[in-house]
Amino acid sequence: MLRNYLKIAFRNLWKNKTYASINILGLAVAFASALLLFLTAHFELSFDSFQENKDHIFKVYRKVIGPEKVELGPALPEPFLPSLRADFGAEIKHATRIKDGKAQIVMGDKTIDESVNYVDTDFLKMFSFKMLKGNRNTALNDLRSVVLNQTIAEKVFGNQDPIGKTLNLNLGGQTQGFVVAGVTEKSPDNSTIENAIMLRFESDPEYQGMKGRWEALYHEVYLQLADKVSSTDFEKRLKTFVAKYYAKDISQLKSEGAKPDERGEVISARLLPLLEEHFTEKIGKQAINKTYPIILLIICGFVLLIACINFINLSIARSLARAKEVGMRKALGALKAQVIGQFWGEALLICLVAFVLGCAVAALAMPQYNALFKSQLSFSYFKNPIVITALLLAFLVITLVAGGYPAWLVARFNTVEVLKGKVKSSSRSGGVRNALIVVQFSIASLLIIGTLVVWNQIQFMRAKPLGFNEAQVVSIPVNGEVAGERMLEMMRNKLANQPAILSLTGADNNLGRGKDGSGYKSVFGFLMNGKNYSTNGLNVDYDYVKTLDMKLLQGRDFSKAYPSDKQNGCIINETMAKQLGFKNPIGQQIPLDSNKTIVGVVADYHFESLKNKIESMTFFLQNDFGIHYIFVKVAPTNTVETMALLEKTVKEISPKSQFLGSFLDENTNNLYRREERIAKIFMSAATLAILLSCLGLFAISLMMMQQRTKEIGIRKVLGATVGSVVLLLSKDFLKLVFVALVIASPVAWYLMDKWLADFAYRTEISWLVFAAAGALALTVGFQAIKAALMNPVQSLKTE
Repeated sequence: MLRNYLKIAFRNLWKNKTYASINILGLAVAFASALLLFLTAHFELSFDSFQENKDHIFKVYRKVIGPEKVELGPALPEPFLPSLRADFGAEIKHATRIKDGKAQIVMGDKTIDESVNYVDTDFLKMFSFKMLKGNRNTALNDLRSVVLNQTIAEKVFGNQDPIGKTLNLNLGGQTQGFVVAGVTEKSPDNSTIENAIMLRFESDPEYQGMKGRWEALYHEVYLQLADKVSSTDFEKRLKTFVAKYYAKDISQLKSEGAKPDERGEVISARLLPLLEEHFTEKIGKQAINKTYPIILLIICGFVLLIACINFINLSIARSLARAKEVGMRKALGALKAQVIGQFWGEALLICLVAFVLGCAVAALAMPQYNALFKSQLSFSYFKNPIVITALLLAFLVITLVAGGYPAWLVARFNTVEVLKGKVKSSSRSGGVRNALIVVQFSIASLLIIGTLVVWNQIQFMRAKPLGFNEAQVVSIPVNGEVAGERMLEMMRNKLANQPAILSLTGADNNLGRGKDGSGYKSVFGFLMNGKNYSTNGLNVDYDYVKTLDMKLLQGRDFSKAYPSDKQNGCIINETMAKQLGFKNPIGQQIPLDSNKTIVGVVADYHFESLKNKIESMTFFLQNDFGIHYIFVKVAPTNTVETMALLEKTVKEISPKSQFLGSFLDENTNNLYRREERIAKIFMSAATLAILLSCLGLFAISLMMMQQRTKEIGIRKVLGATVGSVVLLLSKDFLKLVFVALVIASPVAWYLMDKWLADFAYRTEISWLVFAAAGALALTVGFQAIKAALMNPVQSLKTE
């Protein structure tokens, strides 16, 4: 019996190649796309799940409630963890400070730029990166010890055993030797914590300048609580710790009108579970909103749903053409279950072919997918039990639903009626078909509107003036072979007579995200005139305002004509001036580690993503942190030659350094990679949805055309033109597309308005977006119907 079913299934599919090809193509493309989207979502949702202690590790972050705003941040002062250990030692099993930085590995006349993690001795005990060599409990006990990941170890030492060998590192312009005490596996791509070169925290060049300073936010802190310690209870007990060390600040904030939260705190230390860090923006490293992978899963479901609807609609439409076959089988004694089995078997065969083809396409397309969407998928994900289970479950559901409903519908045909040729499409099956078409195009319209809104927001962010010169300024990271201040001075001397070089300056932090991928924030708190304030701090060199074309609102720029600028001068931005409340801030003093005199006020500029409101900023003149980036303003012409000149100059000064110069407009665009990625996924999904919907509409129109052949022939005899017949037959379908647009529009507006709410500076959702989406859906839908109907209508004889 089974053999007979398969033989008939193959015969029917071969006989109806157009129908089978459309179904297999649609399902295969849907399977491949859904699989890649599911893998991407699973990758994001699996962050840090490999850590053995994941349920006991927490990131400490601060919450400060001011009179006007609530501030959340992961950066903490240097004395925080030592004081916490002293007060809660028994409840903390392990703890580490972490500060990321850059270092140069010095290998004779060659250098390699790598990331460095400044950590405490508990780091390797907390985070379960596999230890390949060395002892995780003792590897970082010595201040001169270093632990490397396997990739770096092989890059430096090749096949030799690196344990006990010396690794020369350039840190902050000074080369130091460290003894390799351990080698770990490289952290996986779905790890919040990256292990590169691991050094003791005290090795950080900035450590001594930050030691003991409660007002300077400097690094991050992770805790692993003792096994029987409740994180909720521990967090509550942190209230006494904060009250002890921040008593003056708490009192001051309350006197300014800050209202305590539900726990009665204005300054608090909170715990963030490690598994939530990747989804907690402002706290996590390169964190994403958790709705992002959820959106991917929803789109994944949408794509499969559209393909299923195509399958169901085509199967229902084909059932009328096979009515006599069903009647004959039932007349010869076939049971309803056998008829269902026959038709469901054909559906299973189509789904199986499409499933295998879709998996193959997904595997072949993975490199291109990774390149297009900046993903990090690999073939190893196909071995993941969760992925395998999800694949089999999706296949089973699609086969049962998409194949089962049409088969059940066919089995219900009345034997006598179908043998007399009187069976017609019921109003019920026609209603199901129309409802499914509406669902298809509602999804397609929703994705089209989402694509247009995301794209408009990206264009808005790119076009918005940022308050500094992006197009003509090159940012060059200082790699450490030569100290930043010295390198800046030498570049000024070498480029002084070059007409393409307009000015140079330096700073301790970049604007946007450069090729080195590094960046951090320095935040300082101070008490002034009885009020608590905080400000972002930036260490700059002379001509910073000039080089970046910032607008000076009051006062002056730093100048060598004023020697006091070096020790006591500062420049603030407009927001900082408003917070301080001075009518004329010039000459006023800010009590930081020493009194700083305000010499100038610059207009607000966006030193962070447009997702964030502009915060207060204070420029210092080469304070404690040195110069880590050199900024060069260049002439607007011959930029390729100018970039080559800058690279040559850097190589002459620092032969071992890698040149990583980039224009600031590239850096700022890098801040919106995630949004661009979402836009690409939306655009691809919308394109796929509309194509799959139109593919189904094409096939249904073709079959409806075959069912109404006599009617069309009569109309042509009576003088109807081809165009009028096509319009008549497509009218009902286009109404369904319009209904779908009406349903999708309010849903899309609500969802995209919620998405835009994450941006401090955003575009507005225009009615033109919905008009464009509607025009696109209707036009493409009509063209699909027209393509299906035009040739058959033209070929009908009018005699």
